[in-house]
Formats: sequence, structure tokens, C-alpha cells
Amino acid sequence: MSKTGAAFNCICIALLFVALGSAQTLQSGALLPQLQGTTLNDHEITLPDASSGKVTLLIITFSKAAGERAQEWNKRFFKDYPEDNQVTSYAVAMLEDVPSLFRGLARSGMKHGVPASVHSRFLIVTKNEATWKKYTGMLDDKHPYLLLLDKQAHLQWTHHGAFDQTIYDALKARITDLSKRPTSP
Repeated sequence: MSKTGAAFNCICIALLFVALGSAQTLQSGALLPQLQGTTLNDHEITLPDASSGKVTLLIITFSKAAGERAQEWNKRFFKDYPEDNQVTSYAVAMLEDVPSLFRGLARSGMKHGVPASVHSRFLIVTKNEATWKKYTGMLDDKHPYLLLLDKQAHLQWTHHGAFDQTIYDALKARITDLSKRPTSP
């Protein structure tokens, strides 16, 4: 093989690795990639492992404004599914873009603004924010992004935006359907 051919092959292989490594918006049926963070009660967890076997709603926020808009989603979901053995949720605050000096203040504000009974369902993430913006298809960081996973952690439904009762009712119907399905793949 000529030097030119070998160089071309190396470039093609490098481009393939770049393409495979770049995140894309998650599609329906996709397995949730690992998401690691710390809950408000200081436990390190990894999703989807922590919610294995449960229908799971992730409410992901990328800014303070999105966090404020997510409050109604969280409040309704925690009320309707407080301690359900089939269904759970996690409010996920992406804080990587927040300067490290201010992360503690953001975390403290969340901890004081959230009832202690749901601290284990609030996750602070400080890594891979750009990747998760791609996974969610984030267009506006002022919106919460909702991902509904089945019991095997496959994406089943997505939404972004402020709380809407009609959308919430459709979400609950989807959760009812998914929770009736068997846990095995």
C-alpha cells in the first residue's frame, strides 16, 4: 500500500471515530446513556442503573430559568407518584456551565427549596453537559427537557417546555401503559 493510501485510511478511520463519538439526539427506543451525579442528600448515583426496573421520568434543566419552569412538573409528578415501586422520577440539574465558585450556592438554594423527602430524586450533574444538550436536542436552555424511559431504560417519550395539563395527562396515560408491561427485555 502506498503512503498516500495508508494516510487516506488513517484519516478515514479517524473520521469514523469522531463520528461515532459525537452525541446525537436520543431517538425513541434508544437506551439511556449513563448519567452520573450527586443527589441533594449527597449520594452518588448513576442512571439508568438507579432506576432499573421502573418507568422513569427525567426532568433535565440547563439553567436557573429552566429549573423554575420545571418546578410544576416536579411538584405534580411527586404528588402523583410519591413512593411508587413501578414509577420514579429524577429532577436533573446540569451545572457544568455554572462557574464552580457558584455551584455550591446553586446546590444550597435547591436543597433549601426542595422538601427533604424528595432530595434523593434531585440529581446534580457537573460533567458532560454539552453531550446531554445534544442528547435532549436542546434548543432553548430556559425550558425543562423531559425524557420518559421504560423499565429497561429505553426512551419512550420526550417533551420540552413549561407545564401543560393536557401534556401531563398524556404523559400519565403513557406511564400507566408502560408500568403494566413486564420488566424483562
